[in-house]
Amino acid sequence: MKFTSKKDVWLSLILFGSIGYGTFLTISAFISGEVDMGESIFPMLLNIVFIIFISWLWFTTYYVLDEKELVIRCGPINKRIPYREIISAHKTWNPLSSPALSLKRINIKYQFGMALISPKDRDKFLSMLKERCPHADIKFN
Repeated sequence: MKFTSKKDVWLSLILFGSIGYGTFLTISAFISGEVDMGESIFPMLLNIVFIIFISWLWFTTYYVLDEKELVIRCGPINKRIPYREIISAHKTWNPLSSPALSLKRINIKYQFGMALISPKDRDKFLSMLKERCPHADIKFN
């Protein structure tokens, strides 16, 4: 089953606000004549690349409870965690960098590390994970 990532409003404002502000500064400098076309091409291209990359992350972050593994997808990140390796999972507000677009997260500890994810429906995700990982310590609080 596929779970999309919960997306915090404040995060979207920061990400897309900074993109908009950078684009505004570049275009306004060009229009006002402070820089010529040659000087503004690099910042404009950099903005376009940044917009594409952030959009890629924003629209392709999801989690799949497959038959034998948990699949975490976020832009270029494609992590697969076999259920037999999952040790525990619990809700958290951990702000560490991760393939999660919200601070309402789930911390999944597995044999070789941990993953922080933010499915929209954390309770349903944990419930389904518990079914697939009866050996794991799954906490709902």
